[in-house]
Parts: sequence; C-alpha cells; structure tokens
Amino acid sequence: MRMAAGFVVFVAVTAMPLSTQTQAPAAAPSASPAPLEPNPTGPLYRHIGEQYRVYSFPETGESIPYRLFVPTRWSATRRLPMLVTLRAGTSVDNPYRPPNSLVSEAARRGYLVVTPMGYRPLRQPYYGSRYRIARADAADPAAGWTDEEDARAEQDVINVIELVTKEYNVDRSRIYLHGQNPSGSGALHLAAKYPERFKALIISSGPIEFAAYPWARIKGKGLLVIHGDQDSVNPIAASQRMADAARAAGVNATYATVPGGTHLEAYLTYARGIFDFMDAHR
Repeated sequence: MRMAAGFVVFVAVTAMPLSTQTQAPAAAPSASPAPLEPNPTGPLYRHIGEQYRVYSFPETGESIPYRLFVPTRWSATRRLPMLVTLRAGTSVDNPYRPPNSLVSEAARRGYLVVTPMGYRPLRQPYYGSRYRIARADAADPAAGWTDEEDARAEQDVINVIELVTKEYNVDRSRIYLHGQNPSGSGALHLAAKYPERFKALIISSGPIEFAAYPWARIKGKGLLVIHGDQDSVNPIAASQRMADAARAAGVNATYATVPGGTHLEAYLTYARGIFDFMDAHR
C-alpha cells in the first residue's frame, strides 16, 4: 500500500456579520457558511489510488483527516459508486487492514472507498446515534464524547461525502454506508436521518437495541447485516433479530453469517459478499 505524502486542505469561507453603529439600521443576519468545495490546486486533487486527505472543518478551522481510495478506472467523465465505511476503533486505517480486501474488491469493480475520521479519533464513535449496541455490557452511546464532539462526528461524515462526491463526480444514486460495532449504530442513525443520501446499508457486528428505531425511514432500502460465527464480543443472535425486525418493517434486509469470522475481521473476510450486495442494489 502506498501512502501519499501530500494532503489536500479544503477551506470553507464564512461570511462575517456586518458591523453596525448606534443609529444605523439593524444589520442583516450572518450568512450561512459557504458549501464545502474541493480545492483544485491541492497536491492530491483528483488523485488515483490510496491516499490520506485532510480538510478544514468549517466551524473550527481544524484539519480533519480521512482516508480515500479511487480506482484506476475513474475519469472525470465517469460517475462511479462509493462505499463509505465508518471508522471503528481509533483509526481510519482499521477498514484497510491486510490483505486490504475492501480496496481489492473496489479496484476490481470500480468503486471509491472513503473513511471519515468522525471529527475526533476517540473510542466508541456513534456519529450522533442514540441506539445502544445490543450487548449487556455495551457502553452508553457516545460515552467519552461531549455532545459537541458527537454532533461534529456526524457532520464530518456528511462533509467528507460532499467533498469526495464533488471532486470525483461520484454517482449520488449509488452511495453505500457501512458501519461496524458502534459505527453500525451510527450508520443506521445516519441512514434514518438522511435517507436520500444512501442507496443501501451494510452493518457488521453492530446489532442495536431497535425498539425505538424508525425503520419506516429506510423502508425499501437494501440492508445487509453481517456477523461472524466466531465473534466473541457482540451476540450473533442480536444481529439476526435486528435483520428480522427490519425485514418485517419493510426494509429489504439480508442476513449473512460469516463462517470463521471474528468480531474485527468478519466484514473484511466477507468483502466479496459486500460488493455483490452493492452491485445488486444499483
């Protein structure tokens, strides 16, 4: 795997409030931040292959990293699909562990793959979700995060999707979202909040307590629920129950047990099945 040495920094421009004097008319409200846009002069602009990127978070000006893969078949005139695989653990590198199966399949089938940081590299990223993982000793959603950090984690995902979609002319009708463990809860939350953004979902070892989940928000969408039969962290039966509940609510849900799949590796082992699922949900 080649790690690019350069970074692209995207800067959003925010209009400043107009100053007023005592006798002057009231100032107009401040404009909203300008939409995030790619930087055509950046060193990795429209770069092909695996790369690390950063952009400037509009509300704070902080440089926030994300990891990106662009297949060689991409060109400025082609609109390719994209898999957004949310960070689990504390690193954007986790979905790319050897043998880097997600990237291998994406290269073969012509997908972009992107992993946002989720604003901070803290443990247990929930991306704004309040749906607890269905495990007796699971931490409360976003434990260790401030409310502000949690909200910004959600916004970071949307920011990165927008930046990459604009830079590479991604097919907006074929953006897929994956989450693992608490990031699976995050993916379900994001899909319900922004159903127009995602074609289908992949949840690996991420069963949630779903009694209050608004399945109607993703009714008709594709949902692939994956769980390894060697997962010693989250209960496989909870994933099966979640898939059944989604199907009963009108979601186009599929469940897959990954033989030999461990908690951290099952979805990587099942990379071919994930891309088969996405290819089937065009």
